[in-house]
Amino acid sequence: MKRLFSVALFGFGGAAMLAGCPIYSERTYTDPDPYVPSTNACKTPASCANGTTCGADGYCHSNGCDVVGCPGGFQCQVLGGRAECVVPSGLDAGTDSSRPPFSGCRRDSECADAGTGAKCLSGVCTAAADQCSDATQCRSGQLCVDGSCTPACSASKACPTGYACDLNKGVCTQNPAPCTSGQLCGGGNTCVEDHCVPQCGAGGTCTGGLVCVDNGCVPDERPVFSCVTDGELGDGSSGKCASGSICLRRSCYIACDPLSSDACKNADAFNQCKNVTTSSGPHDVCGSASNLGTECDVAASKPCSGTLICIDGFCR
Repeated sequence: MKRLFSVALFGFGGAAMLAGCPIYSERTYTDPDPYVPSTNACKTPASCANGTTCGADGYCHSNGCDVVGCPGGFQCQVLGGRAECVVPSGLDAGTDSSRPPFSGCRRDSECADAGTGAKCLSGVCTAAADQCSDATQCRSGQLCVDGSCTPACSASKACPTGYACDLNKGVCTQNPAPCTSGQLCGGGNTCVEDHCVPQCGAGGTCTGGLVCVDNGCVPDERPVFSCVTDGELGDGSSGKCASGSICLRRSCYIACDPLSSDACKNADAFNQCKNVTTSSGPHDVCGSASNLGTECDVAASKPCSGTLICIDGFCR
């Protein structure tokens, strides 16, 4: 199988940036909602009784779609305080037979050629050094989880179809219906990276910020990098950080003076002057209590121990 390897993306597109410092939402931790199985088969939400959900596995469940996903052609949204499956606008059945054969990876085990720690991120074999270290390298609404940009979630923010929320950690890392082939996915879904997900629309399109991988709509797990040389001060030129910012872990952060009482006061959510050590040494930059953690960094071969996972540099 042909292997695709990730290439660092330069510029400021993709990850939201403000004065050299990306902005993203804080995560929330709450108690988990158990997955309740059922033996009632379904193909659409209307096939299930009121108060139950037709999940990605093609069965009715007592939980909402934030836990069990949705059948093919439907998308999970929070409506009236409950996660429900709805038909997204502009999405078709995704049966375009003219698409070329998929040549990317489908799971991490196929990425040995990319080196130790390589992962299959959205169909692309990605070396450990090219995985994310912090949510500032991910798209809006995502956190960096063990090197993979992962949608954030909560009791009021559902996961994409095929994924379920770990409400303790606030990330879409649960799989309500693991699969090995599309034949195991109910309701017209297809199997991508062991998840039953909606098929892509015409021309390989997806809604809700998802990307088309192997004819299925999945979250874009690949990071977006904005600079190259670690420790380099920005001057605003192409491929470099803005003036007053510094490149750390291939992302731009506002440099700060820890002795100044005004440090980071205008940096929105990143209003703490934090000392961060990278390959180029220690640096003081504007961050927050929930990013730029130092407990773990999969991209630097520093994983968490036991069953903990690395979220934005913190072991959870």
